[in-house]
Amino acid sequence: MIKLPNRTAGKAGTSDLMGRVATQMGARGLTLRAAAESIGVGAATLEKHMAGEHVRSDSALKYRNWLEGRDTPRNVFVLTPRDAVVEEDARVALPTAPARPNLVVDIFSGCGGLSLGFDLLGDGRHFRTILAVDNQAAPIAVLNRNAAVMGHGSVGPGRQMDLTQFTNESEFLAFFMEHVASVENDPTISRRLDQLADGAFPRFRKAIDRADAAYIHDLNVARLTPSWRLACEGLDKAALGQTSVIGFHEQMRLPRTGVRPASLPAVLWGAPSTTPAALADAPPRALVRAMEQEWDVAVAGLSARKEASGRGQLTASARRVGAFVSLLESAAMQPMRAAWAAWRARRIELRAALFEDPAFAAELRSLYETTSPVSVLVGGPPCQGFSRIGRGKIRSLREAMVHVQGDAEAGDARNLLFRQYVMVLGALRPDVFLFENVQHFQSTVKTDGAEFQATEVLAEAIANMSDGAVSYGVSSRVLDASRHGVPQTRQRYFMSGVRVDGAQTEDQAEEILRLRRMAEVTLGEALAGLPQPDFVGGDTVRREGGEGVATVRGGPHGEDDFADWIRRAPPGGEVAEEVDGHIARSARADDAAFFALMGPGKRWMDYRADDAPTVQALRGVMDVLCALPKTALADLRAAAARAGQALPNAEDLDDLRGRVDGSLSLRLLLEQASEKLGAPHHLLTDTYLAKRDGHHGDWVARMDSGRPSKTMVSHMGKDTYGYVHPSAPRTISVREAARVQTFPDWFSFGDAALTDAFKMVGNAVPPLLSHGIAAKVAVVLAERRAARCTEDKRRAQV
Repeated sequence: MIKLPNRTAGKAGTSDLMGRVATQMGARGLTLRAAAESIGVGAATLEKHMAGEHVRSDSALKYRNWLEGRDTPRNVFVLTPRDAVVEEDARVALPTAPARPNLVVDIFSGCGGLSLGFDLLGDGRHFRTILAVDNQAAPIAVLNRNAAVMGHGSVGPGRQMDLTQFTNESEFLAFFMEHVASVENDPTISRRLDQLADGAFPRFRKAIDRADAAYIHDLNVARLTPSWRLACEGLDKAALGQTSVIGFHEQMRLPRTGVRPASLPAVLWGAPSTTPAALADAPPRALVRAMEQEWDVAVAGLSARKEASGRGQLTASARRVGAFVSLLESAAMQPMRAAWAAWRARRIELRAALFEDPAFAAELRSLYETTSPVSVLVGGPPCQGFSRIGRGKIRSLREAMVHVQGDAEAGDARNLLFRQYVMVLGALRPDVFLFENVQHFQSTVKTDGAEFQATEVLAEAIANMSDGAVSYGVSSRVLDASRHGVPQTRQRYFMSGVRVDGAQTEDQAEEILRLRRMAEVTLGEALAGLPQPDFVGGDTVRREGGEGVATVRGGPHGEDDFADWIRRAPPGGEVAEEVDGHIARSARADDAAFFALMGPGKRWMDYRADDAPTVQALRGVMDVLCALPKTALADLRAAAARAGQALPNAEDLDDLRGRVDGSLSLRLLLEQASEKLGAPHHLLTDTYLAKRDGHHGDWVARMDSGRPSKTMVSHMGKDTYGYVHPSAPRTISVREAARVQTFPDWFSFGDAALTDAFKMVGNAVPPLLSHGIAAKVAVVLAERRAARCTEDKRRAQV
């Protein structure tokens, strides 16, 4: 028998229901108050219902569940429990600004969201970012563009650099001092740097220059040979665009493979040179052999990926990787391999000779501490390896053996980038550091043969850095940006540290992360004043005619911190009347039609109805029809024909049965959108409709203007289907995402590509959140200055 859903439940039988409740109360010997508590309603409500007052459907459900011994869910929507933390309600009173702004270094900086909050404190009087490092060119270009707007000079603080290239603290410190001399345009620092250890540093730079010139010369000679040109002509050019092949070039610091003249990629201490190649010295043979072995290991790792499993794109990727591996293993590549091994060996020899010299290191540290000591180090290593989404993606790709560079200890090599953070911390030894990562940085990372707690590894690395010459009192906390004036439910792990010098550093470190609780800001407030954006189908933010530039009409208003922050002027500038980056991807016509049918705050998977009784009943009916013998089905078809109706044939019935499942309601919406367009929606496939939570179930989602946005993520660089505008049938623009991330309206994205702009916005720390942290850091630094001043006076009196 097929059980149909009860269409009258909750509409009738109220008096009978309350009679049953009264009978059960008597049987159990319950008082009115005890029964109300057990049922989950108020005592007064129960009394009214028993007296004959109308019973609403939600209360009726509680009564039925109680009578039948079922639990009634207390909350349908369960929020993530928050840590019990003490938060302030009062605004932080800023101390008197120092005579010169405290210097800040931002590593893994992106476009500078974390350091921007520091730079804007007190209109730039408290902090100044002197160095920002990222391995991507696009965010550094944006960072430097906005540093100029803030009056940071013609030479921006941003440097494109891969921190994994640094071997030790001394090498980073030398890089920093050379950078400071350039940014500050200070010839005195340059001269003193060149005088260290009887001119060791300029001799090192000249020797590195010769080694680089010799390497490029040897590569270009090899590229002119017929065998190389023939090998390149036979290579599938698409192979050079594979992620793992690009990663191989970056890992080995190789110029792009081809027949054109080679040029040195971004490499530490590298610079254009015309130095004669013949002046380069030969490195020790044993070191060259070690580098040849390093090359062979990297090639073997890449070779393993050509055995990828999977279908479609993964199979094509494996084939292309295999084509490039064949080139690497060819005779034509051997001169390239020899040139690379000699170059890398020579560089390692030169860098070790200088930066492992204790005398040079001591003089270098003295120069740093007397000229440009850094007060604050901030940064968050790339977090994909620690995020839940990232780990899942990495596992799936590792199974396909195509894209991911792994690490035996950490699983994903990016997980160990925080060790570079510790290396920089040991080099600069600032008064305060701030480390930021995803909330799941606290979780245990499990890999093949390894398991480690990331926070414990970080704490241990900090404790052991610099051979114990410096130590820090630390505190850590997960901060939810929506609790501190940011229109976004963004939870991130923060660790703060204060250098130990006899003060109560642990208390100060904890105080830094005890932020003021602020009123919740909704997405609607965040987007206020922005007109309709411009649209593109490619990846260009701005085209001729000023696409992406819009006039702000009113903007966020009120006396709250968010409105003041977004519409504030840059230091020494004026409030922005126009914004750039207000451009969104053009939606497909069928997607726009579907977006229009979605309600605020709804994911497309929210429209599934897997547990709906009607769907289950319909499925039962279809099961019966499909199981009928052919003769019975023929009789039904004849009866239907006599009634002027048509019953589908057996094949069509079976097809229809396959559509009656939890995706039926979603299918109906997509079909409705299809009818309006006269063509099937591209999501009307079994593959898409079978998706559930955890399997791209939130890939298409409409935002809700009445609450803070969900977390902005770097995936927006690929698509923004998870960020459908709360009222328009489109996805959000770069500027709208930037508003959610609290980048002020004057902050410019210039001519950054759409994909790069979305990615850097998604990766950023909300500047308004870091601004609150900066205020706490300013107080701590002022307290430390006062304590040092008091101690100096005491010593002078003694």
